[in-house]
Amino acid sequence: MASLWPVADASTQVLMRAFYRIRQQHPGLSKLEALREAQLALLTGSMKETGPNPQRSQVVSGPEPEEAGRPRFQPDPNAPYAHPYYWAPFILIGNWR
Repeated sequence: MASLWPVADASTQVLMRAFYRIRQQHPGLSKLEALREAQLALLTGSMKETGPNPQRSQVVSGPEPEEAGRPRFQPDPNAPYAHPYYWAPFILIGNWR
């Protein structure tokens, strides 16, 4: 797995935990399908942070600058990592099965 640009630490941790948990729970799923499911979990907010001290990323409103006439992204408190900034930069390289 690789990233095409800089990523947020907290959301990357949540994504990777989801990816490996899905791979463990569904061994017949390909890596590509597991990544997709993990990304969907962040998008929908179904993957919650776990651990004794869960962290929130500093940039929960998204990295995009405000532009005239364009509404600013408003994060859903139930899906704080729904913005593509948090889940879209990841790709699989090599054997994706």
